[in-house]
Amino acid sequence: MRWHKGCLLAGIMAVLSGCATAPVPIPAPPVGNPPLAQVHANPSDYRGLTVRWGGTIIKVENQEQETVLLIMGRPLDDEGRPLVDAASPGRFMAKINGFLDPVLYSPGRLMTVAGTVVGSESRKIGSYSYRYPAIAAKDYYLWPKSRQSVRHNSCDNDSCYGSPYYPWYGVGFAGRIGYGW
Repeated sequence: MRWHKGCLLAGIMAVLSGCATAPVPIPAPPVGNPPLAQVHANPSDYRGLTVRWGGTIIKVENQEQETVLLIMGRPLDDEGRPLVDAASPGRFMAKINGFLDPVLYSPGRLMTVAGTVVGSESRKIGSYSYRYPAIAAKDYYLWPKSRQSVRHNSCDNDSCYGSPYYPWYGVGFAGRIGYGW
């Protein structure tokens, strides 16, 4: 009977550990955290205010003393992760002391930043001059890349197991596989 109780306890612990959420990697948003679009409209009104924003990295600029990240802003979920499918409220600039490797902090990666609004700076997007609200980052978090399935397209001997269309690849086309027909 002890063995069953031990298994039950181990099972409960496994379930509970699976339900535990990871701690938020950077501090919760400050009270009155203004939305990016609001700060973008008049950044000088928010100078010195602490904010927490996030989004998709557009560009990494390493300078002598700091790294400047240009970020396409996105709303954040409850854990502070940018919502990639949500509409963007605009772009912002995060200034981080020191060097960030542009291979790791590459365009397309998700990032959350907390820091102080220090004003705004203009940069060109094509021929258009865009004014980025700028924050001096105190905390930042680069979200892990999501897992992507790897597909191998090897259709030798009428076998397309690695195809994204398997088992329907070729169905109805000369009857080579014939699944479902």
